[in-house]
Amino acid sequence: MLYLDLLFTFFKIGLFTIGGGYAMIPLLQNELLSKGWATLDEIINFIAISESTPGPFAVNMATFVGVKMGGVLGAISTTLGVILPSLIIILIIAKYFDNFKDNFYAKSALSGLRPAVIGLLCSSVFTIFVNNFILDSHLLLSINTFLSAIDIRGLIILIAAYFTYNKFKIHPIKLVVICSVLGMIAYSI
Repeated sequence: MLYLDLLFTFFKIGLFTIGGGYAMIPLLQNELLSKGWATLDEIINFIAISESTPGPFAVNMATFVGVKMGGVLGAISTTLGVILPSLIIILIIAKYFDNFKDNFYAKSALSGLRPAVIGLLCSSVFTIFVNNFILDSHLLLSINTFLSAIDIRGLIILIAAYFTYNKFKIHPIKLVVICSVLGMIAYSI
């Protein structure tokens, strides 16, 4: 039963994830937390690992969650679940693409989806930001204690990564490795 639940849950995530792997984070987060399959810290770790390993983000996320929940069979269930909707939809689109490529309603629907995906991504980024950089969310209630609630080391690594990537166009893999080393140094002090 667990494997079917994993398959159907990730099928739903795959079906309603429009805009790429990162767009799945809000739905994935909601599903995993509501079912008690992972904590927010575990989800953030899954995101970090999935981003740092080769392959599509959504498949990596599904595989990691599947292994945690049900070993190899869990990984097969979640991975199949997350890729089947895309496979089915892309086969249908490929067959009928010429009928839709200039369709006003199809273009309008896609135009409406883009801002929704951005909003969902912003929501996830905010949740992950608060969970990673705010040490005690209760301290946010008081302006006087706001600065003591911020994880300065993590924030410095975030800002350094952002500016290094934008200024020097360093390859993301190199940046991930550099930030991992910085994290090991910063958090071992």
